[in-house]
Amino acid sequence: MPKPHPKNFVRTWIEIDRRSLFFNLSKFQKLAGKASIMAIVKSNAYGHGLALIAKCLTTKDKRLLALRSFSEGGWFGVDSVTEALRLRREGISNPILVLGYTLPMRLAEAAKNNIAVTASHFEALANLARAKKRPQLHIKIDTSMHRQGFQEDDLPRLIRELRKEHLMPEGVYSHLASAENKQFSKKQIAAFTRALNFMRSAGVALKHVHIASTGGIMRYRLPFANLVRLGLGLYGYLPDRRVGIVRPVLTWKTIIGEVKRVKKGEHIGYDMTERLKRDSTIAILPIGYWHGFDRGLSKIGEVLIHGKRCRVLGRVSMDMAVVDVTDIDRKLKIKNEKVKIGDEVVLIGRQGREFIGADEMAKRIGTISYEVLTRINPLIFRTVI
Repeated sequence: MPKPHPKNFVRTWIEIDRRSLFFNLSKFQKLAGKASIMAIVKSNAYGHGLALIAKCLTTKDKRLLALRSFSEGGWFGVDSVTEALRLRREGISNPILVLGYTLPMRLAEAAKNNIAVTASHFEALANLARAKKRPQLHIKIDTSMHRQGFQEDDLPRLIRELRKEHLMPEGVYSHLASAENKQFSKKQIAAFTRALNFMRSAGVALKHVHIASTGGIMRYRLPFANLVRLGLGLYGYLPDRRVGIVRPVLTWKTIIGEVKRVKKGEHIGYDMTERLKRDSTIAILPIGYWHGFDRGLSKIGEVLIHGKRCRVLGRVSMDMAVVDVTDIDRKLKIKNEKVKIGDEVVLIGRQGREFIGADEMAKRIGTISYEVLTRINPLIFRTVI
């Protein structure tokens, strides 16, 4: 029996295109060469659905080389032990690395569930030293991004502390602040190489070495690295807005919840921010900024209805938004049709020949595609197509 369409039981939903996900994975596996892929699924897999994406990537399908390769040697990168435990509860057995700071009280859970953690400062090392059961450990090196990580001057003390507390890290990594800035990235790579050589010369056996994320995978061949962290590119977007090599995975949809005709000169929404310049047909959508449809899209955002762009009218509310469907309605009337309740609306994705990407939406509100995607409410129903 076929599954009921999402619009029969929810007013807004997200569709995850597994073919696009596999396509992107395959593209980056080729770019990564012999290095293994760490799929970054933090922040609810960039808004796509943590468990949903992880399950797609661990599908046992021998026909798909990319999936077979990932299932055999692929990692998952998360921000917290909470996210990691969710994956374990869902039956995900691949190696997992917590990229963020791990609270001391969560170290035992990490160790029990075979979850690796990051140490980026000496207090984190002290917490690990006191732990009765120690999880696997990756050391984070600060190579001038100045966010997380041990700095180069810390390395002699780092080695002493590792020896003193009998801590044996299995991995070391850093992060490129701006992969498209080759001069600065080369400086970071050189600093990371020095740290790597220093640790190895001190007898630290490092099994996993990684510094490149999506932008770095595309630009640099780093023979010393055997692991890469694939985040935004996995989901079909690129950090520098280049297009062509990836396919967006997520489509965000809603429906029309109400249609009405409003006279010229009337105001729409809170604070009367929009005054109609013509007699208009408007559609009320049951989504708003609570869902992740940013309030900054008020008066300037667009959605797709019947394959055409429709502008947001007035303020985006907490749970509703209003769009102008006047022109579409006129064209449909020629065919004895009309814009009606239940019509499908695309907020992010393709409808007909038109496409609205998360990067386009981000540009309208002065942010980045990462924020647009990760702020989509995790309670919204997600399905794989």
